[in-house]
Amino acid sequence: MTSLSWLRGSRMSKLVVAALATGLTMGVAGPAAAESDQVRFAQQFGLLYLPMHVVVSKKMVESCAKDKGLGDVKVSMHRFSGGAAVNQALLSKNVDFAAGGIGPLLKVWDKTKGRLNVKAMTNLAAMPLKLNTNDKRVQKLEDYVGLTDHKIATPSVKVSIQAVVLQMAAEKKWGQGNAFKLDDMTVSMKHPSAMAALLAGGQAVKSHFATLPTSWKELDSGKVHNVITSYDVLGGRHSTVAMYTTEAWKTENPKLYDCVWTSFRESIAWINEDKKRAAGLFHSFTKSKLDLADVEKMLTTPGEMDYTLQPERTMQFAKFLHSIGSIKNMPESWKDYYWENNHDQKGG
Repeated sequence: MTSLSWLRGSRMSKLVVAALATGLTMGVAGPAAAESDQVRFAQQFGLLYLPMHVVVSKKMVESCAKDKGLGDVKVSMHRFSGGAAVNQALLSKNVDFAAGGIGPLLKVWDKTKGRLNVKAMTNLAAMPLKLNTNDKRVQKLEDYVGLTDHKIATPSVKVSIQAVVLQMAAEKKWGQGNAFKLDDMTVSMKHPSAMAALLAGGQAVKSHFATLPTSWKELDSGKVHNVITSYDVLGGRHSTVAMYTTEAWKTENPKLYDCVWTSFRESIAWINEDKKRAAGLFHSFTKSKLDLADVEKMLTTPGEMDYTLQPERTMQFAKFLHSIGSIKNMPESWKDYYWENNHDQKGG
């Protein structure tokens, strides 16, 4: 306190010293920082992201924020073409929540562990990823070997959940050390563009690891057939997409974070209450050119599309990615990469 010694002897010295001391100890922090007035979601293409469409269209987050005294909050969606782009947007703070595959989630969790600490806010959906082709030479996975005029489209090479499943399939077929056997055949391409290439024919891209609705449209065309699905590779239904965010955003916006994850729980429940109603929302919200009847079939056909909070077979992805060196940190359980608000689920 030597810098305050000039005040000694003054009638007000004790009062001023006390006031300044209080300012030094308490005034640094100032008033509590307000929570964010916006929530920015990163999404990709397809029915996997229907829970987000419900949340946004019904203004669930905005309503919750007002109830919690946070005022007007702006919610926006930003579309990206694959897991790598989604992760980059999150890490560069261009979005607050990323919706991506389990593979991209695990990779960004591993990359940010001990620093930004990215984890899943909630699970979104389970859906079989379908490796489809218009090439009659390819009826099974081993038929790809030796083809020099054939490319396989995935949203992001090496990073997307489709790319990871293809590596898992290769290792399952040809043994340990062969996970990358088909990697040279893969290219990054948006789902609609990949579907267009398959349906047109005569393109370098002759296979597409697709999600709904593109996988449905490809097979429904009669020009394309299925080679394998991700459910074949993992031995059953698995989580496909989750929503994830950084620890900093979660910590700095506790009330708003609570609004976001509870809104997504409500949206998933709303979808499962009436799948045909949910199909109608998807159709109108996305201005889809699909027949509404086809969207309804996609949502109501067993095994095609399941919206669930339950993490399923995510540790299979973690073990595989760790075994090939794609992630350095091996999680002890799924709870390591899902925030605690998910821990009421059984998980897997």
